[in-house]
Amino acid sequence: MIIQQTGSTIDYDGLMQAHLYRVFAERDAEKRRVAIREIYAETVTVLEPDAEATGYDGVDHVVNAILSKAPLSFAFGTFGPAVGHHGIGRMRWHFGPAEGPPVVSGTDVVEIVDGKITKLSVFLDPMPA
Repeated sequence: MIIQQTGSTIDYDGLMQAHLYRVFAERDAEKRRVAIREIYAETVTVLEPDAEATGYDGVDHVVNAILSKAPLSFAFGTFGPAVGHHGIGRMRWHFGPAEGPPVVSGTDVVEIVDGKITKLSVFLDPMPA
């Protein structure tokens, strides 16, 4: 069996941390829109359990829907660095009060082409009963 490695190097952790903190955690709409254009491909697809969006406006709409419902004291965090290979990355995250247990947690899985996220799939962890 021959295994061929590609010559491009992707900073999975850097890109996915930026995706979380510069986009999904950013409450300033102008800063968020600038970051969206830097981090995502123009035709990006976002898949969440109850929503689907495309393009820069779609990403902005998804983020705005999340942040507009969350108290200002809520913050995102991660469970370690993002990892990936062959253009697919994953990162575990949590969201909730900065000084308390998370209200929600999950995993983001992304496809990366030419250094930009082309597809984001969000998986939410089951909440304890």
